[in-house]
Parts: sequence; structure tokens; C-alpha cells
Amino acid sequence: MEALMRWKHPERGFIAPNRFIPVAEETGEIISLGQWTLKTACLEAARIQRDTDQPLVMAVNVSPRQFQQQD
Repeated sequence: MEALMRWKHPERGFIAPNRFIPVAEETGEIISLGQWTLKTACLEAARIQRDTDQPLVMAVNVSPRQFQQQD
């Protein structure tokens, strides 16, 4: 599986990652966005694995800035 981030804006519809990820990188919001994404992906993966009783492998892309964080 692969976790993909999408933004559904209430008025503009779906905003492509190539439009909002660079803004998040520039403003530093990518850290909190990345933390939320990783946590949500892991929770969903655990739920799917529990529901299906099958082993699961998931890929989640993270910003290089995430790796610079101490936590």
C-alpha cells in the first residue's frame, strides 16, 4: 500500500500535492503535516491489518525536513 496525501478544499475541490506541498515546505507547515500524515497512515494500516488478518506493507513519503527533526 501507499499513503497518498490529497487536499479537498471546500470551494476549490481537490488541490494537487504539487501545488500545496511546496507551500507547506516554504512555510514550515510540512513538519506538522508530515506528522499528521504518518500517524494517520499508521493508524489506518493497523486497522486494515487487524480487519483483514493479513500482513501489510505501506510506503509513506515524507519531507527531508522530517528527517532533520530530533523526534
